[in-house]
Amino acid sequence: MQRAETLTHQLPVGFSADELALAARWIAARSRSVASLAQIENTLTAVQSILIRARGVVCLRGLLSDFGLEVLYIPPVNRIGGVLNNLRGQVDLIALADIGRALRAEFLTSHRDMVQIETDDGAQVIVYAIEVRATVLAATRIQLIEDQ
Repeated sequence: MQRAETLTHQLPVGFSADELALAARWIAARSRSVASLAQIENTLTAVQSILIRARGVVCLRGLLSDFGLEVLYIPPVNRIGGVLNNLRGQVDLIALADIGRALRAEFLTSHRDMVQIETDDGAQVIVYAIEVRATVLAATRIQLIEDQ
């Protein structure tokens, strides 16, 4: 997908609406989707909205745990805090299941155990199989704080 040049030094935050719509179609095609495209897209938008508000690294261990997956979000280096005042989208549990099903199916088909996606502003989203958590955390130099 081509990107338009801008006259400002700021990059777009997160994924664009077009990118989220494309991701929703990809998920629906691979998961035999129960949720509608709108539900999947709204769920992706809501999760992105939550992550953009983060002030640091976020590990979503339970988000896709039914599929043996975890999500690690690493904000861009130059972002101090979140930029959205209101959360957008709505997390739908059926859509989350479709997302998890599609990602796990892709991992099995491609013989991979993680995927790393970078946004325009430099944030990283890493989805990985729980089995490789230690490897992902070591590679990203992130240590999780466990509940005692």
